[in-house]
Amino acid sequence: MTLVCGIKLTHDGGIALIESTAGGGARLVAATEVEKHGNRRRHASLTDADLIVELLAQLGRAPDEVDEFVVDGWGHDARTSGLALSGSAGGRLIRTGPYRQSDDDTPVLHRYRPDSPLPLGGRSYGYSSFRHVESHLAAAYLTSPAAARGGPSWVLVWDGGVFPELYAVDPDRRSVGHMGPLFGIPGSVYSGFSCNVPPFLPDPAWDRQRRHDFHLTMPGKVMAYAGLGQVSEPLVRELKRVIAALDGRWDAPGVLHGLTEPFAARLRLAGADILASFQEAVARLLVEGLARAVEAAETPVDTLCFAGGSALNIKWNSAIRDSGLFDTVWVPPFPNDSGSAIGTACAYLLSEGRFDGLRWSVYSGPALAAGAAPAGWRSTPCSVEELGALLATSGSPVVVLGGRAELGPRALGHRSILASPVEAGMSAVLNRMKGRESYRPVAPICRAEDSARIFDPGGADPYMVFDHRVRPEWLDRIPAVVHVDGTARLQTVNDHDSPLAASVLRAFAERTGIPVLCNTSANEPGGGFFPDAASAMNWGRSPYVWADGVLHTRRAAQR
Repeated sequence: MTLVCGIKLTHDGGIALIESTAGGGARLVAATEVEKHGNRRRHASLTDADLIVELLAQLGRAPDEVDEFVVDGWGHDARTSGLALSGSAGGRLIRTGPYRQSDDDTPVLHRYRPDSPLPLGGRSYGYSSFRHVESHLAAAYLTSPAAARGGPSWVLVWDGGVFPELYAVDPDRRSVGHMGPLFGIPGSVYSGFSCNVPPFLPDPAWDRQRRHDFHLTMPGKVMAYAGLGQVSEPLVRELKRVIAALDGRWDAPGVLHGLTEPFAARLRLAGADILASFQEAVARLLVEGLARAVEAAETPVDTLCFAGGSALNIKWNSAIRDSGLFDTVWVPPFPNDSGSAIGTACAYLLSEGRFDGLRWSVYSGPALAAGAAPAGWRSTPCSVEELGALLATSGSPVVVLGGRAELGPRALGHRSILASPVEAGMSAVLNRMKGRESYRPVAPICRAEDSARIFDPGGADPYMVFDHRVRPEWLDRIPAVVHVDGTARLQTVNDHDSPLAASVLRAFAERTGIPVLCNTSANEPGGGFFPDAASAMNWGRSPYVWADGVLHTRRAAQR
């Protein structure tokens, strides 16, 4: 048995533990991100060596139990790039592999072996490193249905600092080949273009850290805001033309808007129309690039895995799904850097010739921490069935915390705020509660067996990675989860993989006839998921906090 620990040091920092056996495949033991520990800020980095030890302890392990440490790549040159650790490590420089495939000419999944030690808990450990882009590649493939059945797949990786790179994974040959980029525009084009369009103009007074955080959090807001607009075909054609002219230029994200703004101004388009047209133009470029790759391939495959920060865009994911180019389009629940710790450990497995699918669950994050209820709250036992009844009768959102946290950025029923969707005003209630913009939609959660009759196309979508339209006969029945464009970012659940959420939905449906609930993340604005019930109670925006079979009720809200 080999215990592999993947570490992501920079933004969305975290660790992951994978057990690998010579003849029994590999299993994800647990993983966590810094933001899910101690109410830290979203996208927090992990450059404190003492915090790495803390996170390992949170997952029940110590550094000396780890057989292989693997650090995600970050930089342009493995010989000179490095990240300084803080804490008791005293500024020790950690060398890593590069960021991009194009940063050097070594083969795919080359294992970098820096001579700088990794200082943890008073000892020094050796480690290896892989390119950052390969962490996305490896996580996407080894968690995919293709890997589970031992089949081949293409993997598309489009992250902020890379072109959309296409790879071919062949488990029979134990090989991963780089097929090249679909086009030469880095994924940061989404935020780079959008930050020139109101209401997403950054404040000139912001410092570098504030601008960095803004660009990390903006894409989800832009995707929601674009839903308010209409696609302009003339602008789509102009955007595609200019993007083609910028092909291969790393500065494209910063100059694209300036080159297309006069054209958009002549059309007198609103900001939402510009953003909707930009999003549609990029979707078409992705599909067209993949279509060319399929046409040119000698042996095309039926599965595409998509990862990198750009794979959080459900419009682009859905455009690829709907293109018919692949039978299966797989997007993991952690396609952005929140999955890089898992991914860099997976890159180690692939480099060792371990192509067997990873055994994993999305509920492999940290368990709920202990914490005493603050004054003014009453705690009573509450079954899942009683929780469903409360949601059906109270008219109030309920913070629901159960079991181990979800991996990745989406709340999937274990660190969620759930609410009835039958009143249109509930979306506004939840947005005010969360301190979010009024145009932000609220996601629906639904049992998989009910999804196709309510959503189009419906079907299994357990990680909120695709777009669905709400069927006309349901628009007035679940208005709180319908975006202004008639779509929804659906999560489906079932009794096997997500029994908590499935049971709550069943109890709610028995009382209302509606097998759908509102689902948004349980966290303070700008923070990670609540690590314990006490944090949710201290936040105080909901009168009810349910945590592992106990209902905490604010006294003024008792019925």
